[in-house]
Amino acid sequence: MTAAHQELAIRELANRSVPGTFGHIAIFCAARALAPAGIPFSFPFIASLFSVLIGVRIYARRCALTRPAERRRNLALLTTGVIGCNLLWGVLMTGVQLTNGVGLPAVVFAFLTCAIATGSVAALAPVANLQRAALVVLIAPLIGATALGYGVPAFGVLHAIFLAYTLLMGHVARREFWQNVAANDKLRENEIELRQAQKLEAIGRLAAGLAHEINTPVQFITDSCTFITEGVGELDAAIAEYHALVTDIAAQRTSSDAAVECAQVIEEQHDLAYMRQNLGAATTRVMDGLSRVTKIVRATKDFARSTNTKAPENLNAALESTIVICHHETDSVAEVVTDFGTLPLVNCHGGELNQVFLNILVNAAHAVGDVVETSKQRGKIHVKTWAPGDGWVKIAISDTGRGIPGDIIDKIFDPFFTTKPVGKGTGQGLSIARSIVVGKHGGKLDVSSQPGIGTTFTIALPA
Repeated sequence: MTAAHQELAIRELANRSVPGTFGHIAIFCAARALAPAGIPFSFPFIASLFSVLIGVRIYARRCALTRPAERRRNLALLTTGVIGCNLLWGVLMTGVQLTNGVGLPAVVFAFLTCAIATGSVAALAPVANLQRAALVVLIAPLIGATALGYGVPAFGVLHAIFLAYTLLMGHVARREFWQNVAANDKLRENEIELRQAQKLEAIGRLAAGLAHEINTPVQFITDSCTFITEGVGELDAAIAEYHALVTDIAAQRTSSDAAVECAQVIEEQHDLAYMRQNLGAATTRVMDGLSRVTKIVRATKDFARSTNTKAPENLNAALESTIVICHHETDSVAEVVTDFGTLPLVNCHGGELNQVFLNILVNAAHAVGDVVETSKQRGKIHVKTWAPGDGWVKIAISDTGRGIPGDIIDKIFDPFFTTKPVGKGTGQGLSIARSIVVGKHGGKLDVSSQPGIGTTFTIALPA
């Protein structure tokens, strides 16, 4: 069993211990009500011991959920609580039957024991050894007492058969539990692969646009660098001629009037006035171009990254990166307006949320593009973030497209549903977006739309 599966098993034991603990308390009350005189031990002693064991179970659950990394300690505490409670019931049932014989108290405790055993089969399915031990300590004391010549032999035989049955049912429950875990793991792997494939598809779809976005600043960087190179050559030649002129002046081979005329010739020959005027601007263009390229590359890197664990993320920065990534998709049809509020860092899977933002922004660009084709006027995509102060962080992405008809708005998050023409959409973008926001982050993804006016997607994430 892997460490992840061990942690899962202990967490499941902790979660399942809640109904088990309440079940033990209810059964203890039922035993007290139905067979008050049947217990052969002091009630205050039994009640005190039972209360301690219930306290251990509650404490074990708390430790397992708050400190999951301490697997051995948590399993030991859970085992102590479970085995202690079941052993107490096994001893009580044995004592009742040895003291009262086959009477009402014995029948009552037999039924209560069946209930505890059935609950143990289901609740302890994640851990095989604990499940077997809990069933044995519950039922074996009476079997042992009967084998030693105490009690009613028929009861011992029935309990032996019941023990075999519960152990068999326990095996079936364990197998079904781990089959479900394996199926969920496989489903999760397929979902991760689908998301990654969708992300790579999105990057591939935007690759031409990204190449164009990078090519534009690279072109004027190249032009500016060519101009700077030529200018530096002219300056170098002019400096050499000025140096020769100064040497001639120092040796009194050139008069002052001739020197002034020569300087003017050098100035005009090498176009120094133009160089002074434009070299600084050229270097500024180079720095601006490099800044744009750096921004695009950084945005692409941020978008493409994938993490298996949550980490604090700046969602405003994530949105800025995504807007850069899809700039070529949006720029031709709409102006992207941002209204970023002050947000706290959000513990999330940043790379996957980037994919959500990209899917919605690209859909918004396509929606606006459909309107632009007929109106010939650029639309608008508005991106707003804010923290209402109620424990949530919200992102709203609005467009001025045609809107979504009311008869299909409930279907847009369904897998493979799309209103786009063949080859333009797969119908997976919004489905994956909802899976990431709602399923993976416990957030909300809502949509509101007015035909002819536009659509707004609102993402809410726990702060």
